[in-house]
Amino acid sequence: MFLHAPVTAPADVPPLNGEPLPLEFVNTVFPVRGTLRDGLRTPEHLIWWLRSCRGRLATDLPDDALNGITPTDTHCFILLRDAAHRLVSAYVHEREPDGWDVAQINRASSMGRPWPLLRWEADGTPSSVEVSITPPVLAVQAEIAHALIRVLDGTSGLEPRACPAPGCVFFFDHARSRREWCSTGCGNRARAARHYARHHRTA
Repeated sequence: MFLHAPVTAPADVPPLNGEPLPLEFVNTVFPVRGTLRDGLRTPEHLIWWLRSCRGRLATDLPDDALNGITPTDTHCFILLRDAAHRLVSAYVHEREPDGWDVAQINRASSMGRPWPLLRWEADGTPSSVEVSITPPVLAVQAEIAHALIRVLDGTSGLEPRACPAPGCVFFFDHARSRREWCSTGCGNRARAARHYARHHRTA
């Protein structure tokens, strides 16, 4: 059985909260002590994130494909992530999206589309198989874009929300357990902030 190489995390990696993949992807911008960090900022960070999430991908992403990731690949993922982040934000806050962001998602979605290949079996029965010659790193971008489109067009069953906790910039799936915050920690901070505000209003 093939075993994947162990995941080695570089410094300041984004938390993985178990959100659906497109929301996990946009959440790779995250706060550290009040400063936003980019969790995909170097090839090493992108490799770590893809390794950590590849069990949730339909695209086969072997170690040799990951180890070949370049700064150009990283830049392409960041462009896709930034467009996805702005589109999810526009969706959640009911704002008009930027046309450039829509074009970025559609560009990524069109990459690596497989096609059916006709085969004739030995028993004389025709069949087909889906094939693609797209490199895995590009195919992953297309897969993420497809998943994001399904979120935004309402066919995924997800309900993206912006976490309302102070200082949080994450999106989460409200349909899962009807949560109001992205994590227990954010829920605790939000309740503490409300308690503090009430106490100081009445003091």
